[in-house]
Amino acid sequence: MSVEVWYGEKPRNPAEQKTLLELYQYLHPQQEHFVILHNFFAGQSNEIDLVVLKQDGIFLAELKHVWDTIVGGREGDWKAIRHDGTEVVLNPGRPNPFKQARRNYYGWKGWCQDHAEKIGAGLTQPCSTDWADVMTYIVCYPELPAGSTIDIGEWPVQAVGLSEFLPALVVRLSNKVRLSYQEMSCIPQLLGLQQWQLSPPPETSQATKELQPTEKLEDWRPSPFAVLVARGHTLSAPIFRLDEIHKEAITVGRETDNDLIIGDPTVSRHHAEIYRSSGRWVVCDLNSTSGTFLSFSGEPAPAKESRVQGRDFALKNNSIVRFGPAAYTFLLYESKEP
Repeated sequence: MSVEVWYGEKPRNPAEQKTLLELYQYLHPQQEHFVILHNFFAGQSNEIDLVVLKQDGIFLAELKHVWDTIVGGREGDWKAIRHDGTEVVLNPGRPNPFKQARRNYYGWKGWCQDHAEKIGAGLTQPCSTDWADVMTYIVCYPELPAGSTIDIGEWPVQAVGLSEFLPALVVRLSNKVRLSYQEMSCIPQLLGLQQWQLSPPPETSQATKELQPTEKLEDWRPSPFAVLVARGHTLSAPIFRLDEIHKEAITVGRETDNDLIIGDPTVSRHHAEIYRSSGRWVVCDLNSTSGTFLSFSGEPAPAKESRVQGRDFALKNNSIVRFGPAAYTFLLYESKEP
């Protein structure tokens, strides 16, 4: 529907500029309204790299631009391991990325709680929002380097590459967040941010034109990906990259020898398989007890589902596949030659 971009300070690092452009380009065609807040301070926080607001979700991200393998944990320095084996400390003399993201989470949450009345001012019935329910990430651009070891668990901060963060913004939601369009527009104004007019009106001053990015957004194309994104449950990893598993068949089930492990007793030990065939991603059920189901409409209603039984089904972009109680949205982008 639309995307608003607000900033406290414009990005000067080229990699940071590209991250913002890719974020804008990915969200712009989506069927919901997003507000992007970039490079700003909220209350007692340090500078916050990124917050993305939508009607049913709040996302906070600490952006890191790295190309070498990363090792790190909740405590101590994070290091980049170069090809020659030398180690370089990320952000020497500062808290590690996990502590930065966690501290900014508390700063942002506190600011929102302190300003809740002002955010909802003028509304006859302000939406009920839990300002503590913020999905927090460390986002590596252009990707989380292969072989990286980041031992921070999955709460309250996750470390992901940009290709995992982008679909999470669309698919992940919270049943504790309900923001109106007016509230989303009020927040950056209360923070004192400036709006970035990425698509200026036909008649605009030369001074305003000089504020526009020089890169053409239409020239950007995302990297190919195939992912399963968990729909509102914590029975498995929230995002599972199918395209990063280089096996003849990707296995799904509750046993730990599966590629996608779903921790629920109603899921069979070896529940289903997903494999590539003739350029398509195909799912088949392995005679599971609770069944495998597929909805091509993107709606989770049982009436829209087909049971995967007796024959294999090809997955389509935005379809929903359900293994017993665990449902996932399948997101697919494959680059095509112009």
